[in-house]
Amino acid sequence: MRRGPVRLVPDGLRREVRPGPSAGALHGVVEAAAALRSGATPEAAWASQHVRCDDGAPRTADLVARLGVTAAQAAAIAAAAACARELGAPPAEVLVRVAEALEADERAAVARRTALAGPRATARLLLWLPVLGLVLGAALGARPWEVLLDGGTGTVLGGAGALLALAGRRWSQRLVDRATRAGGGP
Repeated sequence: MRRGPVRLVPDGLRREVRPGPSAGALHGVVEAAAALRSGATPEAAWASQHVRCDDGAPRTADLVARLGVTAAQAAAIAAAAACARELGAPPAEVLVRVAEALEADERAAVARRTALAGPRATARLLLWLPVLGLVLGAALGARPWEVLLDGGTGTVLGGAGALLALAGRRWSQRLVDRATRAGGGP
């Protein structure tokens, strides 16, 4: 079965879901919506994706196992299908909208990870720069170990530098964690 970009045609508009981390999952949801649109029952539409239904709503465990979605995504798909059934909304349209929302969430998560990759790499590099400086100084014959371990000013400055490097690492990690939480992602 071909798993490329999926064309969605709700309300006569052409849209495309680009393959992402769970493109197969989105493809499965859109295929179930297409089956519903063509007149299949919810049980038959989900059976085409090897997902069992309870009263017209797909089972979350089957969605996770068969479509490869996360538990939260499976819960959203099942809840949307149940709401469509309860409210009498067209289930195909609801599932298409859920697929679009899941795809938008994935794009946002990828954008967050990409945006935070630079600060994480910078923090890691800054942590290792003092060590690299000591190794480079030793390679050039400057004997930085003797200065750092002489028991005097060099030792005090070395200890202060190590504490400041660790404090900077913690501060950078807190900033990245805060940005991650603010974005609501990994």
